[in-house]
Amino acid sequence: MASLIGLFKADLLKTRRTPFLLVHLLAPLIAAAIFLAYYSYSLWSAADKVMAYLQVLGCALPTVIALVCSMAAEQEALAGQFQGMLALPSRRIKVYASKLLLLLICGLGAILLAVSLFGAGFRYVLGQESSSMAFYWCSAFILSGSTVFLYLLHGFISLRFGRGPSIGIGIAGSLIAALLLTGLGEGIWPYVPFAWAARFTSIWTVTSSGAALSPAVSHTDTGSLVCAGATLLAALLSCLWFQGWEGRPADN
Repeated sequence: MASLIGLFKADLLKTRRTPFLLVHLLAPLIAAAIFLAYYSYSLWSAADKVMAYLQVLGCALPTVIALVCSMAAEQEALAGQFQGMLALPSRRIKVYASKLLLLLICGLGAILLAVSLFGAGFRYVLGQESSSMAFYWCSAFILSGSTVFLYLLHGFISLRFGRGPSIGIGIAGSLIAALLLTGLGEGIWPYVPFAWAARFTSIWTVTSSGAALSPAVSHTDTGSLVCAGATLLAALLSCLWFQGWEGRPADN
């Protein structure tokens, strides 16, 4: 545990002179500010405004996660062509876990900031009735938990293939997530990781308002099982892969 904490502190220090932390700070501020400004004169109902904001966050996350994972991978590539990650064969899993932990914690912090700023602004600045702050915090944990698989996926793609493929797949994932929010996603979305964040928060928003959705309609049970199972399997496979990974060519 002590070595993992030390590795985590080292990974955190590596981000000091990169835009990594700045992206996690500015993206939530910009997102909340833009939507609050628009909602200040929009005629939508309060419930629709909250739903739309959370859905947009869910759809944007595949692209944002691809970006930050590629930034973390490129930082390691520039600092000695991944030698900082490969130099300790006996501690490879801890090195990988430290990098993943940094991404997940920063991601959770950014999502919490995005929903908390929006929730506080919506309630206390715009003066519109909405759910409690506890609702927004739960939404943040749902968004974060349903995207762990994407961090594992883009971590692998960024390390193995580079920044371009990771960002390209992330953008495609955001488009797919938006598409599957429509009727086209019914019955399909539980099996598409890009759609989990937007769909789970949509269901959470509806059920929190008091509306009842049967499992057959929402597919929540199926989505939850697939999400949990796929995430655990991806974590296992990614650890096994990283254990034998030897870096990638410099031109990637």
